[in-house]
Amino acid sequence: MQRWIGRAIFSRRCGIAVAAVGAALLGVAGCASKAAPPAPKEPLWPTLPLQQVPNFMQGTLFERVRFSGLEEMPVYGYSLAVNLHNTGDSNAPSMVRDYIIKQMLLRGFDSYVMGTYQNVSPEQMLRDKRVAIVEVEGRLPVGARSGQSFDVIVRSLQHNSTKSLAHGDLYQCDLSEIGLIEPSGIEARLQAFVPGGPIFVNPAYALTEGATTQPGTPAALRVGTVLNGGVVRADRPINLQLRRPQVSTARLIEQLISQRWQAPTQLGMVHSDKTEVVAKAENEGLVLIYVPPQYKGDWKHFLGVVSHLYLNQSPEFLAARLRELVQKTHDPNAPLADISLCWEAMGPEALPSFEPLISDPNPDIAFAAARAAAFLGDAAARQALAQMALDPAQHNQLQAVRILGELPDSPEIDHLLAQLLDSDRADVRIEAYRVLVSSPDTQAESRDDNADSQVRNHYGIVTYNVAHRFLLDIVPSQGPPMVYATSTGVPRIAIIGHQLSLQTPLTFTAMDMRLSVSSSDGTKLLTMFYRDPLSPDPVKVDTHNDLPEILARLGGEGPNDSQQFNLSFADVVAIAQQMVTSHEVYGVNLADNSMIEGIFQLERPTLESDDWTSIPNENS
Repeated sequence: MQRWIGRAIFSRRCGIAVAAVGAALLGVAGCASKAAPPAPKEPLWPTLPLQQVPNFMQGTLFERVRFSGLEEMPVYGYSLAVNLHNTGDSNAPSMVRDYIIKQMLLRGFDSYVMGTYQNVSPEQMLRDKRVAIVEVEGRLPVGARSGQSFDVIVRSLQHNSTKSLAHGDLYQCDLSEIGLIEPSGIEARLQAFVPGGPIFVNPAYALTEGATTQPGTPAALRVGTVLNGGVVRADRPINLQLRRPQVSTARLIEQLISQRWQAPTQLGMVHSDKTEVVAKAENEGLVLIYVPPQYKGDWKHFLGVVSHLYLNQSPEFLAARLRELVQKTHDPNAPLADISLCWEAMGPEALPSFEPLISDPNPDIAFAAARAAAFLGDAAARQALAQMALDPAQHNQLQAVRILGELPDSPEIDHLLAQLLDSDRADVRIEAYRVLVSSPDTQAESRDDNADSQVRNHYGIVTYNVAHRFLLDIVPSQGPPMVYATSTGVPRIAIIGHQLSLQTPLTFTAMDMRLSVSSSDGTKLLTMFYRDPLSPDPVKVDTHNDLPEILARLGGEGPNDSQQFNLSFADVVAIAQQMVTSHEVYGVNLADNSMIEGIFQLERPTLESDDWTSIPNENS
């Protein structure tokens, strides 16, 4: 035993000795050749070439950065369309159907669009032809802020037999980036939600009930829009990527943008104790920027100003640039949009240098200067823009009206714009109307035939909130009579002109003869009759031959002691359009009291770029 213990101790000592010799040898070898240094880390952000810009824009963010996140974010979900006129179908893949049933059990049937179905089971409800399972798609606006509203598209499922979504209401739902892939919401980040609301179907087809054989009509009836139906859950920043990443430059850009928009600006931001975060440097190559509330969601205008900020803010540098900008305006084909944005980005201190150009004989130079000066709070520039807006020979007339609408509210400007309600140009008249009704002193009151007085704004426009479904504006105008309706955003119908009414004698029918409007013999009243397929009793009322009153009654307004209609905004718009296209609507020409036939105009959202907005291409 003792010999065994001795051998073990000896072996251990020998091992230690060998290890010591090995370490010594390694040390000698290390002296002969040093260890290789670690490989350099890959840069987090690549270095990109500077953007090619004119000389006067060198040193701007336009040259030094590129933007990303300039596309709308698609978000999806599944939900129910209810209150259809027996045109629905709830056939759906089992995964989708199970998800819908789960949502019905979780959310309950207590929303206003579900009241009819409170006492039925989900399975019973999905067998009802008044109900359809639908896909819901939204597009989160670029730079959207939390709580911002946006339109959502409602589509019938591809392989079910829903004929029409007309007259329907959408049940509440959540929207995520992968809503159509995994409707259960597992691992899906919710980006927005839809509280529910009426489905707006193209009014050209909304009254056909799916029975027409016109080409394309069935497809048009299977899709609709919930105007302003989606609500953004969280702020959506825009990415500003430095072409030459550097921490100090990123911090400088954050400071420059924050200082420019930290305080309430010329665009009318209300003072608040809460500091609004506009820019945040994430690292050496990325700055997150947020569209300030005063831009009312106009991210292109905001980015246009941001991208034309000069990094060098010394008075000497800016003075030299101002002289160059003023001189550059008179060059042939001068980039006036960029020049105007550079002026605007410099702030009010730049005004004295370019303000004289507001009276330049070149109308484009005068407009470029007036535009920038107006956004910087210059009263003379606002007046100049108003005169341009009133001048039908000014090719920037419509753009001048739009810019006036972006400025802080001014009674003086609004009174000038009210004159444009008489314009012969329909687009100018509509734009002036849109600016005026966005003014805060435009009141929206529920129509009450028993009211002793009407509430109207300073420009004679009367606005009614029709049964809390849509806004109905009565707009005085000496121009040709017009009915205008929105197809995006806030649902509105405008009756523009003087004493619009229906031509009598009259027998007007719509909705497969279920709606009729006829003139009564010997009276000035019209009789409206409607048989709702979801109600056992028809509605019959008498109304004055006054188009605003007729549309308000169809939307659900009227005396408390009379029957009420219950038509949606889309239905009322479709009926108004059919009345106009059937040559039934006329207005009074104030010049000679003759009758003029009315026209109908549905809002047509334009995809055209703003000629006075200039931002870097994110792919450049």
